[in-house]
Amino acid sequence: MPKHVSFHLFNHKIIAEELRLKLVNLFKKILKKYPNEIKPHISELSKMLGIILKDQFPEIKVQVSQLISELSKVMKEDLGNYAKQIIESLCLNMKHQHNKIRKISITSLVDLLLCNEAGNLIDECIPSFTIISNDKNKDTRKIFLNKIAELLKKLNSIYLKKYEGKLFVLLLSGISDDDPDNQQLAKTLIEEVGENIHNLEIELNKKEEKN
Repeated sequence: MPKHVSFHLFNHKIIAEELRLKLVNLFKKILKKYPNEIKPHISELSKMLGIILKDQFPEIKVQVSQLISELSKVMKEDLGNYAKQIIESLCLNMKHQHNKIRKISITSLVDLLLCNEAGNLIDECIPSFTIISNDKNKDTRKIFLNKIAELLKKLNSIYLKKYEGKLFVLLLSGISDDDPDNQQLAKTLIEEVGENIHNLEIELNKKEEKN
């Protein structure tokens, strides 16, 4: 892995879409093999990903979104500090005409929000979350409900305290979903999230008592 990595090759205005897609897939392989070598370039990388997510070629949007989910796991402690531009682009893609892109954008966005410090940007996502909660496709709404529940279960306690109300309202919206299966899913997830938050509060109270 070279010491200097240039991401300018991904300029979507210059390179043909097939080659851009190959570059994205190549980068996914590089990430798996050299995650530590990529970290020093995380600021430039984040800007590049935010730009490429606006690519007109649907498959590139999908592949980059998948890459962001992978990055969110291997760079959980670092990526959140540079997530703003990526989050803005993912929110735009949640309004895309292709259902496949809306689905993967929801997944990637929540994965990214669970990175350290990215929770600060949840407020910027609420309008897009509200729109996608009423998506015309029931499977998209199902993914949305599952990912919002995941966010409520795994979010850092500091951000959970700040955004719990807004996120829980979104989960509650599933009770009135047009699809009976999504209605039942929402009820199940609400119970799970409620129990999880209750247990977290008990743990926090115990820690405060010890201090």
